[in-house]
Amino acid sequence: MSDIVGGAEIVGGALLFLLLVYRQVRTGARDAWRDAAESHRENAEALEKQVETLVSEVRALRIENEALRGEVALLRAENGDLRARIDDLIGGTNGGTA
Repeated sequence: MSDIVGGAEIVGGALLFLLLVYRQVRTGARDAWRDAAESHRENAEALEKQVETLVSEVRALRIENEALRGEVALLRAENGDLRARIDDLIGGTNGGTA
């Protein structure tokens, strides 16, 4: 009978130890998942802010690009006028001497 009681004490102690280890692992895993979730949430918020900044920058660049396109169109028109005037001057000089 004392062998059974002694065995029960050992088995009970081992079970208690395993239960405590299991609870500790479970608590640790829960904390690890919580920490990971918090980290992912922080990363998502940072990325969201970066995306908002990039969207604002792209909008500003599009506005600037449109203004530059207008300026380029004006410069091309002026360039065409200047080329025509130069051609007239060159053609007039060459035509007068020939």
